[in-house]
Amino acid sequence: MDRVSYIAHVDMDAFFASVEQATNPSLKGKPIIVTGSALRHSVVTAASYEAKRQGVKSGMTVLEASKLCPEAIPVEVDGKKYEYYSETVMKMLQEVSPSVAISSIDEAFVDLSYFR
Repeated sequence: MDRVSYIAHVDMDAFFASVEQATNPSLKGKPIIVTGSALRHSVVTAASYEAKRQGVKSGMTVLEASKLCPEAIPVEVDGKKYEYYSETVMKMLQEVSPSVAISSIDEAFVDLSYFR
């Protein structure tokens, strides 16, 4: 009999923005853009769901984002914070399955065949 694999793709969408909102309650529910700098020509690294609903996307300039969403709050990238929370989530996934393939700071593939 052939073995069937069950693989889950875990993608923490808007990860940087979600971490910022989770660690700073004053940002919860507000449109935020995570960026290297608040300068107009800096690039949006991540946008909260509130900012995305107004058309803000990763990769656009802060100037473009502020035209689409004037109330967007720029938050400077905090790589160490994102690494910490990513590692925390990845460890949780590794507790669920012995086979986890981490593909980026906010994505992993988890083999759930173990539960079959």
